[in-house]
Amino acid sequence: MDALSQPPASLEALRRRKSSLDSDLALHDDLAARLDGLLAARAQGNGRMDLPVDIGMGFTVEGVVHDTSRIVVSAGLHDLFLDLPIEQARDFVEKKRQILQKRLETLAKPLAQAEAEHERVSKALKAAFEVPEQPSSTVAV
Repeated sequence: MDALSQPPASLEALRRRKSSLDSDLALHDDLAARLDGLLAARAQGNGRMDLPVDIGMGFTVEGVVHDTSRIVVSAGLHDLFLDLPIEQARDFVEKKRQILQKRLETLAKPLAQAEAEHERVSKALKAAFEVPEQPSSTVAV
């Protein structure tokens, strides 16, 4: 890759931010699905949960949660956690998902503008310095 096609730091920062938000949103989607499953199990009278617990080095042991009526969730701030009933935790996670989704939507326009600007500047610089297009990787025999 040549220096003209490398994106600026601001564009890279926007891409990293989007990637981080996508990852956070996926984690919250997974948590919401797990809480839905837990709520369904509790509605059927199953208030206990068996699950594998990783003890390291690829080993797991069978763990049991005897009371699934409450859960500790991250508030999204450094070292701040909330002990909530499962129903409130599900609502809290849904609100966090909505916030993350809005942040992603807000980031979409500046990211698209930065991508387009980088493309325009890169093409203009290549034209000004008469940089040839990258040769294709196919070889004629």
